[in-house]
Amino acid sequence: MAALMLAAMSFSAPAQDGGDAMLVVRVQELLEEIRELRGMVESQAREIENLRRRQRDQYLDLDQRLQQLARDSAAASAAPAAVAETRELVEEVRPIPPVADAPRADVPEVRAPIEADFEVTTLPAPAAGGPRDLGTPTAEEQAAYDRAFRALRETRYADAAEAFSAFLDQYPDSAYAPNAQYWLAETYYVTRDFATALRLFNQLLDRYPGSNKEGDALLKIGFSHFELRQWSEARAALEQVRAQHPNTTLARLAEGRLRDMRLAGHF
Repeated sequence: MAALMLAAMSFSAPAQDGGDAMLVVRVQELLEEIRELRGMVESQAREIENLRRRQRDQYLDLDQRLQQLARDSAAASAAPAAVAETRELVEEVRPIPPVADAPRADVPEVRAPIEADFEVTTLPAPAAGGPRDLGTPTAEEQAAYDRAFRALRETRYADAAEAFSAFLDQYPDSAYAPNAQYWLAETYYVTRDFATALRLFNQLLDRYPGSNKEGDALLKIGFSHFELRQWSEARAALEQVRAQHPNTTLARLAEGRLRDMRLAGHF
């Protein structure tokens, strides 16, 4: 009996060792696959970040071109048309906000117009009065604005916010003031402080009615309300963009977000 048990052990041991070896090899193969997949994910994340950075740089660079065209408009009769053309390009390359818990993209999908008719809560009207009379910028104003804008372009958002705020305190009637107010709000929007961004975008409408940033600010007011899940206010602002800027990129962006809200059952 003892001899039979020893013989059985002598035959079963190699088989068990072979199974363990195969298991170890399989585990090693799986670990290698996991490492490869992890490398692919990290590579894609870097590509997305590079794309986001390039898109933001394009957006900010085009804004600088707008400013230069505006400064040269007195010397070139074709400048107004060039400004309008460049503005359309700016609207097509809005920056993508940083990824955090899978946020919605800043630029929604363009969709067909909403046909249904719903009652909309209107936004409070801005302060009464026409466009604010803004003077020709001085060299000091230009330098201060450029410093703030450079910080924004380099994604130093805290520095940019401080610089734009200081610019507005020192030059509230500058020709660059509406842009400075808009970019100040944008520094909070891209860092997902939507409540502060909303307050600052509303200040732009109140302080600088009729400015070239009015439509952009109204669109971002709608987007900010959307991110804050304030559906009625978001819809009111986006419907206002559609009504005031028909057949423009602003209207198409507003329409895309309105369609998202409708499909999600928010109105």
